[in-house]
Amino acid sequence: MTDPHPISDRDWTRLTLLVIAAFLLLRLAALLLSGFELTYDEAQYWAWSRHLAFGYFTKPGLIAWLIRGTTEVCGDGVACVRAPAPILHAAAAWFVFLAARRLYDARVAFWSAFAYVAMPAVSLSSLILNTDVPLLFFWCVGLHATVLLLEKRSLARAFYLAGTVAVGLNAKYAMIYLPASLLVYLVATADRRPLLRTGATWVALLGGLAGFLPNLIWNAHNGFVTFHHTGDNAGWEKIGFKFGKIFEYLGGQAVIPGPILFAVAILAAILGWRSARPAADRLMMWLSLPILIVIGVNAAFAKLHGNWAATAFPALIVFASALLCNGRWRGLLKLSAAIGTAAAVALAAGASLVGHVPLPEKPRQLHRLLHWADYGDKLAEAARAAGVRTVVTVGRPMTSETLYELRDSGLDVRPYVAPGAAPADQFEMTIPYEPAVHGPALLVTEADPAALGIAPERIEPLGALDTRIYKAPGGRMPIYRIDR
Repeated sequence: MTDPHPISDRDWTRLTLLVIAAFLLLRLAALLLSGFELTYDEAQYWAWSRHLAFGYFTKPGLIAWLIRGTTEVCGDGVACVRAPAPILHAAAAWFVFLAARRLYDARVAFWSAFAYVAMPAVSLSSLILNTDVPLLFFWCVGLHATVLLLEKRSLARAFYLAGTVAVGLNAKYAMIYLPASLLVYLVATADRRPLLRTGATWVALLGGLAGFLPNLIWNAHNGFVTFHHTGDNAGWEKIGFKFGKIFEYLGGQAVIPGPILFAVAILAAILGWRSARPAADRLMMWLSLPILIVIGVNAAFAKLHGNWAATAFPALIVFASALLCNGRWRGLLKLSAAIGTAAAVALAAGASLVGHVPLPEKPRQLHRLLHWADYGDKLAEAARAAGVRTVVTVGRPMTSETLYELRDSGLDVRPYVAPGAAPADQFEMTIPYEPAVHGPALLVTEADPAALGIAPERIEPLGALDTRIYKAPGGRMPIYRIDR
């Protein structure tokens, strides 16, 4: 059926920008109004940003550079630390639009961008900063670069893709899936195989690896700790098939774009459904489904990491949107967009109310983002009362949060590392507490100091902080003076 009032490409573009801007403003407002404090991962990234490097214990360095950029502009407040999240997701949606418009048309591009910016996972990820945010941004830029390269081979377009991969690798190593998936697509697609005989293609496929060199050099100087950490996370040391994990994995993946788009894309791949542009459909499937399969195998045999397949979804939602956009199932596309929008508004509204209305007792995870500022104030007061300038913490969560909360106190925060123990995080590797060097300190921990290997004669109990942070048993966090 022909639309009696067709919308021009220019109007689709304007509508796309309007939708993206509306979601961005909604999320920025939520960040400004919310009383949620930083997660310990976010506090860790902020602490990294005070000491810029090309790598850190668990991740490459880009997340720290991003935070440093925004905090140099607007300060170290929670909203400013998180500001890159909604901004980069909004920009990513625009690149989804650009890629889909090249592959299909402006209508499909609008619904693809709408689907991206309204994805439930993007709505959540826009309010809490993590390394998937810059990864997905550069992946969406890379998707656009890939489409341009396949449309017309040139060194300029090859360098566009290679440069995007190079920077994206410094967000997260998963960026390597893009050139890897593109290579498999070129090998598997007969009419695209001739591209493998051109220099521009190989510049695009391999040139991005140059961006990996700074992090590789950093790792070489630090015992390849990031590689060891990533390998440990994969969980292959405890290999064993777990049938139930497959369904858990698929259920988790369906939540990321929303169940409608996920089901449509998977069913279409299995049943052979295609849009009016089957060649474009094949490209989108090759840039999404292999990633879902590879991470699914890891989930079935080793560890389940649902977010490891996040890069599959930009191409997957373009494919699903193209299938639904011009067919009799267009209502499903609109329903998915409506559900995603409602979820985005609900999340933003809920976050905005935190700090202004009492939180329910459950889910308990919400309470992990509260009471840290009060904890920091009381801890600083206790340290000064004890006559020490160093605060010692135990474990990455406590070290990260304490570093952030005591950032303007003039106190030195350092993690405790048991004698002979290997560092377990960036802070234990770079700023461990050394009694002979740092002198007396205030130890804050819910653990028994004796279990940490601290001799009783070096410890003086000082009571406990009255605090409601989730780490404090019964609302009280024990503190001790620890001497040389």
